[in-house]
Amino acid sequence: MKKKIIIACSKRWFTDNEKVKKYLIQNKKTIEIITKKKYLNLKNLNKIQPNIIFFPHWSYLVNEKIVNKFKCICFHSAPLPYGRGGSPIQNLIIRNYKSTPLYALQMSKKLDSGPIYLRQNLSLKGNLKDILNLMAIKILKMIKIILKKKIHPKNQKGKIFIFKRLKEKNSEIKKEKNINKIYDKIRMLDADEYPKSFIKIGKFKIYFFNAIKRKNHLICTVKIV
Repeated sequence: MKKKIIIACSKRWFTDNEKVKKYLIQNKKTIEIITKKKYLNLKNLNKIQPNIIFFPHWSYLVNEKIVNKFKCICFHSAPLPYGRGGSPIQNLIIRNYKSTPLYALQMSKKLDSGPIYLRQNLSLKGNLKDILNLMAIKILKMIKIILKKKIHPKNQKGKIFIFKRLKEKNSEIKKEKNINKIYDKIRMLDADEYPKSFIKIGKFKIYFFNAIKRKNHLICTVKIV
C-alpha cells in the first residue's frame, strides 16, 4: 500500500520548482499539499491520516500534539546544531558562509533540535531565488530517499547556536562596510515573497534586486516607492 504524504509549505518557492511540480503531478493521488496554517490542525490531519508530513518551509510553530502523533520531517539549511532558528540562509550569508549543509530532520519540541535523517550540500552563491531553486531540488531528492529507504535518524552533536529571525527592518542597507556586503544584503533577499533590501532617502524607499557585482561596483534593478 502506498504511503499517504502531506507536504506543508507556507511559501511557494518549493512547489513552484519545475521538478517538484512534475513530481507532485505524478503522485497527486498520494500527496496532499497544505499551504495555510488553518489547515494544519489535528482534525484535518486525523481525516487524512498521513504516514509522513514533510515541511520544506513552514513559517509557524507546529502544534506539539501534531509533532507527537505524526512523523514530521522538516528541512533546515545550517550546520546544525549551529544555526538553529530563523532566517538561516540570510544569517549564514551575513557571516560569510559560501555553502551550508541542508538537513532533513525529525521535528521535536525544541526548534530545529531533532535527530537528522539526511544531509545535502547547498551552495549559497547567487541570489536567494537561485539558492531556493537549488534547495527545492535537493529537498525533493531527500524526500524520495526517505520514502524509499528505512533511515534511522542520528542525534545532533556540537555546540548549539541560535539564529534570530530577520525582520523587514533588517532589510535596510545602513552600515555595510564594503560593496561585497551591500551585494550580499541585496542578493540574500532577492526572491519572491521576501522583503527586498532598501535604502531610505527622505520620504522615499529605494528597493534593490537583480544585483550583478563587478570589480568595484554593482548593477541593480531598483524600485522607488
